[in-house]
Amino acid sequence: MPAALFKILEGPSSANDGISNAVSVGLAPIISAASKAADVFAHDYEGLLQILRFLNQTAKAAHRRSGWIFNKFSGEDTNYTPVSGTYLRQALAVVGIEAPEFIVASGKYSLRLDLSEEAVLILFKTRDNLKADA
Repeated sequence: MPAALFKILEGPSSANDGISNAVSVGLAPIISAASKAADVFAHDYEGLLQILRFLNQTAKAAHRRSGWIFNKFSGEDTNYTPVSGTYLRQALAVVGIEAPEFIVASGKYSLRLDLSEEAVLILFKTRDNLKADA
């Protein structure tokens, strides 16, 4: 059976929001606002290319450490790279796959590494074609 294109790590949940607010004395929304904002807004081709390249390198580093207890504690998967819902939608669109409706921008997902690498190659070609046309 082929591996799933992506995995759902966490979707939006009012329970998660309540727990994080309780633990951080209500400061969680302020503390994480910048991080969440960066993950929710779509990027242009160049921005998405940079993000996916970085995430792919992180997944490859996890692969080099495969078998290490670090991967088990950090939750890193050697075959998937963690992405937000926005990046997942963009990456799937780049490789020509229609994203399911249930994917939300603020959700946390893992994209299969080979698809992420394919998206990077396509984005490189797109960038090179745009530069050649300019």
